[in-house]
Amino acid sequence: MGKEQVYQQIQTFNNQLTNPSDRSSKSYEKAYLYVDDKNAEDKAQFINYLIKNKYLKKKYSKIIDLTFGSGNLTSHIVFDNDIKYEKLIFNDLDGDKTNQEIIDYIENSDIWYENILDVDSFEEVEADLVIINPQLGGNYIDGDILRQKEDGEKEQDIYDKVGDVLNPFLDNGTTVLFYGQEKDFKSILPNSNYLKYNSKLRDIFVINNKLKESLCFEKYKNDFIPCKDNESKNEKPDSFDDIEIDTFEDGNTKELKEEKKAMKKQKIKNKYTNKPLGNLDFPHKNLLLKGVPGTGKSKTIENIIKNDLEMNSISDNVLRINIHSASSNSDLMQGISISTDDKSRILYQEKRGAVLKHIFEAMFKPKQPFVLVLEEIQENSLNELIGDLIYLIEKDKRTKIELEEEQELSYEELFKKVNPKHFVELPNLVEGSDSNIKMIMPNNLYVFCTSNYRDDKKVIEDNLLRRFDVVEIYPQTQEDLGEEIFKSKEVSDFLSELNRLIEKEFKNETHPDRYLVGHANWLDITEENDDEDCKKDKNKICNKDLFYTALLKVLIEFKEIREVDFNTNVEPILEVLFKDEKNLYPTIKEYLDECKFEYKSYKEMVSTLQVKIYDFLKKK
Repeated sequence: MGKEQVYQQIQTFNNQLTNPSDRSSKSYEKAYLYVDDKNAEDKAQFINYLIKNKYLKKKYSKIIDLTFGSGNLTSHIVFDNDIKYEKLIFNDLDGDKTNQEIIDYIENSDIWYENILDVDSFEEVEADLVIINPQLGGNYIDGDILRQKEDGEKEQDIYDKVGDVLNPFLDNGTTVLFYGQEKDFKSILPNSNYLKYNSKLRDIFVINNKLKESLCFEKYKNDFIPCKDNESKNEKPDSFDDIEIDTFEDGNTKELKEEKKAMKKQKIKNKYTNKPLGNLDFPHKNLLLKGVPGTGKSKTIENIIKNDLEMNSISDNVLRINIHSASSNSDLMQGISISTDDKSRILYQEKRGAVLKHIFEAMFKPKQPFVLVLEEIQENSLNELIGDLIYLIEKDKRTKIELEEEQELSYEELFKKVNPKHFVELPNLVEGSDSNIKMIMPNNLYVFCTSNYRDDKKVIEDNLLRRFDVVEIYPQTQEDLGEEIFKSKEVSDFLSELNRLIEKEFKNETHPDRYLVGHANWLDITEENDDEDCKKDKNKICNKDLFYTALLKVLIEFKEIREVDFNTNVEPILEVLFKDEKNLYPTIKEYLDECKFEYKSYKEMVSTLQVKIYDFLKKK
């Protein structure tokens, strides 16, 4: 059914209810509690703004409204913004007061009756979007979260129960939409960064563990703009040092000078904590994983983060950056931002890049592991991108930070207390700063890099290479990875033989292993004959198609990236691999026989495989 029919059904449900705010009403105790249309539409507009600005996505596998009442808030958020989903769950323990008919109007929906004050009820539940309004529904008496207290319980005990339900979702990467009062939000999720809509009707907070700062927005006409001070008391600073202001105007006015003087007196305080989380015993501070595409370099890093550093509960401590040709030092380390104030004066201020921010955060939590992951570093020069760190990332140049107690202090104060032996001075980029920033490299920050091979340059400069443990990652087999990951022994053996022949063909090259084929594209091919299933279900991707797709990627890589001559190098490999039947399992031989390759050229093989894979290329 259309969304208007859904809204009409919800409105019909709401119209039968009494006003829950009217405590004189005789039927008050039977009142149903719900989010009204004006509120629901208002919050849906803010979610639309976040989607447009890439804070949120438009497609989710499972959405759960933990306290749905009438379902009005979730319905407007999902359907006003045309958000795609596979399953929509409406949950509320107090089923007698909820809109039970809503699932008759919404496809792929269901109703649960779980208690959100019971963490065990959601222990095994997975979702990628969770919506919660703890003032309404859930099992709360008269919409009051704090009236659930049992004997001896405090208000914070109730808040903690809701937090215990939400935090595992957040740890798993779920996005949470929290609609309600700020005091409740900050009591339930006190340490979470968020995107907040400061609404006159009631606030909504968007929380995800990937957020590095808290931002506030407010409505202006039909759009949303940052709040005037953007909650600067909660926002992480943009500079290690005092903020400096300059202008193109001829001579600063007395007023502007006073503003500068006042800003220079400000010292941004951050909370230093000795709270231990994760595991800091992993000995390899700087790792470079190097190999051809598809060998699991990123997966290896993920396993280290999860299993060796034990960082599941502190995913915010991981910063992952994909390096590209346009990456710059100002993006990663430090630069200058240019803006105007409310009097149209031009303001210059130093800004911290993503890497420098991450270093800063690690200094204030020295008993927790922090990880910086730089992906695809072959695309740029690390000397240019993080040159200031080259000296400090060595093991004996790092600083172990130990303060006796938790406290609020500025970076400058932290530096003086630590009194490090090794540091570098970063140049001031804004005229007028009193002194250069002295940067240290905390001992709890791990630097992990990945790199493919390149023919035109070294993947990492010599002065950095000696500072990293370099690990070559090669293609792996089913025996290495196990049957659950590499699903077909036939395909595993086929790939092993292909790589053996490649090494033999390029044995006279300085680096023959740069021609090897990674295993990632072959993992999901199984040994079953699923042709009949594919004929019945057009959306199913068959094993045959997966095989053809993986083989096509090999040919494209040899042709476009490696620029290997087909007749000289590729044809001899294929002649042995494909025509010598002892190298082929029956299933793979069947796949290849269907193609009827003549092994004449890249064009012949690529065009044949493409027609097999892509229906839109087939003759109608």
